[in-house]
Amino acid sequence: MGRISAMQEEPFSIRRLDERCYWLCCPTPMMRPMVNSFVFLTQGEILVEDAEGKKFFVHKNAMLLVPQGSAFSIRYYKEAVGYMGGFHGSFVNCDFFRAETLFTSQSVHGFLQVPLSESAVNILDTLFARIVQELSKEGGNRSLVKSFFISCLFQLTGGVSVSQTPLVDSISNAFLEMIFDEAKPLLSVKEYADLFSVTPNHLNKLIKNHTSKPVSAWIEESLIMRAKILLLDSDKTVAEVAECLNILDQSYFARKFKKVVGLSPLSYRMMNKKS
Repeated sequence: MGRISAMQEEPFSIRRLDERCYWLCCPTPMMRPMVNSFVFLTQGEILVEDAEGKKFFVHKNAMLLVPQGSAFSIRYYKEAVGYMGGFHGSFVNCDFFRAETLFTSQSVHGFLQVPLSESAVNILDTLFARIVQELSKEGGNRSLVKSFFISCLFQLTGGVSVSQTPLVDSISNAFLEMIFDEAKPLLSVKEYADLFSVTPNHLNKLIKNHTSKPVSAWIEESLIMRAKILLLDSDKTVAEVAECLNILDQSYFARKFKKVVGLSPLSYRMMNKKS
């Protein structure tokens, strides 16, 4: 994710997301690129937060566009495969297309989420692959890249809806905001359901329909994310990190962390600790 800043001033930039990015640490600092930013996923999931704390969940077969100058942070990132990058409006504006039309259904600072059909995903995946291939060539044809990318944007216009808002369901939105707010304690499934005055089964149905994962899975994701932050941003021992997360058994915490992350807490700290 650190390479995002290096792409901000380019008229057009793109990078492929694949297994080499699985160890990226989140959350990232809030950034405000001076380009329109995009994320397109064929696998995995990313949770993006805007400057007002609204969450945008990007999952398989979906794309997120962020208008130029809008601040955002990546709060959560897991096994994402696809592409991300940025583009100035001047790069794609022409007689038959204007970048601004992509955001006309949103407020000036609104993000645009676009769910995609399988056919649209296949087309976009092919076009983005051709773009990356062309840019990898010495003296790659920028006009061809522009043509491919405008074709990508045309694919999106069919999925744009004026009614789209981030995490349309208010309970899903509020739930994700709660569990990714490190200042708030993690609760049980029943406790979250009680907060929203619904049954645990109903809450699970709402969350799973929207994110493809049940409440318990998101609680675990947030727990591991909080553990990563404590391991990297503090000198607390593993036992102290577990205690901060209300886990009294250090061994249980270490086993749980290794099962999810693939590394022990100490190994994760040594591999990723900021200098």
